[in-house]
Amino acid sequence: MRVSILFLISVLGVSCAPYWISGGSGVNLTIKSSVPKDSSMMAFIAPYKDSLKTFIAGIVGKTDTGYFPERPCSNLSNLSADLVFGFADSCLKIQTGFSLDLAVLNMGGLRMALPNGEITMGNMFEVMPFENSVVVLKLSGSSMDSLLRHIIRRGGEPVSGLKLEVDEKQQYSAWLGQRRFDSRRDYWVATSDYLTFGGDGFAMFKNPIQILYLKKTVRDVLIRGVQSETQQYGVVQKRTERRIVYANEAGVPKK
Repeated sequence: MRVSILFLISVLGVSCAPYWISGGSGVNLTIKSSVPKDSSMMAFIAPYKDSLKTFIAGIVGKTDTGYFPERPCSNLSNLSADLVFGFADSCLKIQTGFSLDLAVLNMGGLRMALPNGEITMGNMFEVMPFENSVVVLKLSGSSMDSLLRHIIRRGGEPVSGLKLEVDEKQQYSAWLGQRRFDSRRDYWVATSDYLTFGGDGFAMFKNPIQILYLKKTVRDVLIRGVQSETQQYGVVQKRTERRIVYANEAGVPKK
């Protein structure tokens, strides 16, 4: 079965040679490009290969500009965070009656740009290739302060619901919605399970006051959001506002 999987990977265009597999008898089998193709295996794979090609070529939505992942913020980071915010806010209101304050993702999770024009399912998987799920956390004011400072140190991350201004000394002013940040209150934050467990140094997420697992991947949320906006407006809506502003952007970290 392991050999079959490797053949499938090879057929789908992912190079895996040379590759060594240890068989049950202890004999090492070397899989190289010189190994002849198994016609019966190719016939078995063909329907799945064709289905995959059809799936990734499916049109999800449309844009009238390119969307790029850039720090401290960009139209792609704004879009991604907004779509997660909208989904998580609806779920939070249904489950608790509270409204979401902030959505934050990590720039490293956005792997590619979205093209100008038609967006395919393949484009969406290239932008967000990971299976990370959406999580909502209730954080204390002190944890929120740690979160904002971490975002600043990293040179900006995808955020929604936040306006963050950073001066030359790395001190900040922050607004969540229309309200200035208050370290004495708690906040509801949507993020990914990768960051929830401390990925990319987001240690402040590891001990929340409350946690809700929404059982929906970030990628699925982005796909549905792009589909919805395209159906409603004809194209994905532009999001060009600067949500994170450094007084000296020449010195912004580029992690």
